[in-house]
Amino acid sequence: MVLRKPYAFLIKHFRFIHLIITVLLGYVAFKNREVYKYINEVIKNTSLRYDALDYIAYRVFFYIAIILFCLAIYYLLKYKNKPRSIYMITIFGYIFVFGFMVVLYSYMNNFHNIAIDQKTIRLYRDILNITLWFQYYIIVIMTIRTLGFDIKRFDFRRDVQELNMDAADGEEIEIDTQIDTTNAKMIVRKQLREFGYFFKEYKLYIITILIIIIAIVGYNVYNYMSDLYTVYNEGDYIGGLYNIAVKDSYYYTKNNNNNVVVNFDISKYGVTDKFTVSNLVLVVGKKKYIADKNICYKFSRFGNCYKNQYVSDDMSNYILVYELDDILDEDAYLVYNESYNNSYRIKLSLKEYK
Repeated sequence: MVLRKPYAFLIKHFRFIHLIITVLLGYVAFKNREVYKYINEVIKNTSLRYDALDYIAYRVFFYIAIILFCLAIYYLLKYKNKPRSIYMITIFGYIFVFGFMVVLYSYMNNFHNIAIDQKTIRLYRDILNITLWFQYYIIVIMTIRTLGFDIKRFDFRRDVQELNMDAADGEEIEIDTQIDTTNAKMIVRKQLREFGYFFKEYKLYIITILIIIIAIVGYNVYNYMSDLYTVYNEGDYIGGLYNIAVKDSYYYTKNNNNNVVVNFDISKYGVTDKFTVSNLVLVVGKKKYIADKNICYKFSRFGNCYKNQYVSDDMSNYILVYELDDILDEDAYLVYNESYNNSYRIKLSLKEYK
């Protein structure tokens, strides 16, 4: 297999690559700035906390792209033995920024369930402000690289011949596809040695990032497991975007038809909108059921059927009807899937209606 070294390509497109990095950095900073402004508004008016879901967006792709581009330039400058610390600072810095934004989004995701503590939200606001100033600094540096004002420091000038680019930077290299275990062991040992040098040079940064990553993963796993195994009862209010409480539930059998009727209260934070009925799933054992609007009218004595009425911040009462395949012989739960990572499980205390 014949491959070509990438260094010539990176040198030739040095400024264009930095333009891409600058655009990515600018977009991330702009969106994080919007979150900062929103948190400031919530500090002034806590009723705005119900709009938090509009500002939660992880943008993992942009962070990964920034890190990969910076890694490419870092290894180019390492190969050319040029100053490169700013790229490593950018990589570690944006890993930290992403980790902090994940924690911040988890905090914002609970705005509807908690009373806003001014000390806590101001702490998040201040840390976010610090990360923004770091982002602005990196954007300025990358803009300078893009425009070429500081290029001489790295010996990268407009004339390609003065970029320290030689034939070796783009030469083809032949890779033997047959595995030589001796050479493989030598390569592994060499990579381990280089990683050891790399670790010693950036030990403090690496350990700090690992601690942050472990803390973030642990925090999210704990929250996920807590949400997964928390079971609510009838009468408990649940939800973030919508506020829902099951008031009563009934089991009804007639002419080999088995139905569950759920009577619930519902309101919505913020803008009035329609509720998606399919987000309320009846779970009996391993079977799942979606509400059937076509038979709901038969059970109007239990309450008013929900059929795409608009839901506002005023509490309203409706019923949903589920048709079961078999006679109910297991515990029944109503699962409210509010978002891809946020669901609530309610145990129904079914009353048999005759």
